[in-house]
Amino acid sequence: MGFSPISSSSSAEWVPRQRQEGRRYIVTGSNRGIGYETATGLAALGAQVVMVGHEGSTAFNEAMEKISMETGSPRDNLSYMPLDLRSLDSVRAFIRAWSQRPKSEQSLHGLINNAGIAGAPGLSPDGFELCFQINYLSMVLLTRLLLPYMQASKDSDTGKVVPARIVCVSSMAHLFTLGIPTDEQYLRSSGGGFFSLRYGESKLCVISFVRQLAARLAEEGRAEEIEVAAVHPGSTASAFWQGLPAWTQGVIARVAQDPSRGARTSLFCATETDIVSGAYYAECAPALASFWLGNNAKADLLWRKSCAWAGVSPTKLFK
Repeated sequence: MGFSPISSSSSAEWVPRQRQEGRRYIVTGSNRGIGYETATGLAALGAQVVMVGHEGSTAFNEAMEKISMETGSPRDNLSYMPLDLRSLDSVRAFIRAWSQRPKSEQSLHGLINNAGIAGAPGLSPDGFELCFQINYLSMVLLTRLLLPYMQASKDSDTGKVVPARIVCVSSMAHLFTLGIPTDEQYLRSSGGGFFSLRYGESKLCVISFVRQLAARLAEEGRAEEIEVAAVHPGSTASAFWQGLPAWTQGVIARVAQDPSRGARTSLFCATETDIVSGAYYAECAPALASFWLGNNAKADLLWRKSCAWAGVSPTKLFK
């Protein structure tokens, strides 16, 4: 996934090095593309990876077998749980299933909110525009309901506390919008397809959520336990472009980066020792985000409305 027509190769300079044994990650949309490569990278570092999506067990079993063969990761370190981000009820069902896991398997050290779609006409079962629901609102609910399971860990070499990490995939498309959307009537109307503003708006909302969550974690004294970042993966050859004509997809495939490089910034923010919580990253470094995010009143309004739509408290993060 991504948006820039041609990506820089500077992200190739960073290579994952921090071992992740004993840490458990959820990666959404992880049976293909950037999500698959993110799960592969984490598995190669020794992490336990819960691969999540709606495509079904067959697709995910094939992906897990391939990851195990490619990385040497024990097959037991990889598992699958179903989740359809088109539905808030599916998110709640996922959380119920997570709560029923053995206590020793409930702790979570990282959440990679990777799954998303490009602009597409239509509404979700909850009555929201599809990009807003899948890329943002369901992600908000999933993240909020998983917060009680997020746990910091200790670096085996230094003994230093390593905060749990939440990584939310955004896009530089957030720069090409008309501001943070908060009007419910608009958000419950169908989008116009691939080239509509809806994709960029949903990704702007993602960064706004990341900033708001980081600030509220700090207010609750949990900033040293949980860190959160938004990332732009760069223009990547993936199923993201499938709504375009075949010839256009062919051109993009020749100039875009491969999904393994697209996963680098997510892996960077998930595994590096020090990141800036609440920041927006591109090419494994903090990047400049849209000036629209400086509208604190709109950002706070989006937070409060999103919490109401998702059915979670706007003030109590862990209840």
